Amino acid sequence: MSADPTRDRLVLLGSKGGPALRPGGPWPSSSVLEIGGRYIVVDCGLGVTRGLADAGISPKALDLVFITHLHSDHVLELGPLVHTAWTAGLATPVTVFGPPGTGHYWQRFCQAMEFDIETRIVDEGRPDIEDMVSIVEFGEGRVMEKRGLKVSALRVDHPPVTDCFAVRFEHAGQSVVFSADTAFFPPLADFAKGADILVHEAMLEKG
Repeated sequence: MSADPTRDRLVLLGSKGGPALRPGGPWPSSSVLEIGGRYIVVDCGLGVTRGLADAGISPKALDLVFITHLHSDHVLELGPLVHTAWTAGLATPVTVFGPPGTGHYWQRFCQAMEFDIETRIVDEGRPDIEDMVSIVEFGEGRVMEKRGLKVSALRVDHPPVTDCFAVRFEHAGQSVVFSADTAFFPPLADFAKGADILVHEAMLEKG
């Protein structure tokens, strides 16, 4: 996905569905793409911040975040992740792409953390965390195209959630697709066609 593909990687930080945890089991959904020296987090289920640390990635290296939908096992730790990056010395703004409602989540998180944020701004001289984050709410189609990275989205079937999106990342002739949570949905096959990597939800029957 870059001129030096040996530096690109995909790390699945969490791979289970639903918010419940079990001893020794996987964390809820989150992944990180390292593409051309950029760190892109896809979904922020519980444990994403610890997962980044275990992968050797500093939170202050955070660049882009994509949220596929607003179920808690995909978005619960978005605020804490960005806040941790901020307290670690985040120096460049982070852009968060998410479905409608993502901005409302971020606003309410900052309100809930108002005492801590204002204290650290005054006591530690930190920039206002709200100035370090840009929220972009997206729908189907092209989401962004910048610095050789193209991102597009497809609305998938995940009732009762209507704003749930598969996401495709393309860079330097290679591509990665995340299905997000979905039922059987034939249009996803066309959306993912030709991808080098497809990260797809799986549901297994008991036994």
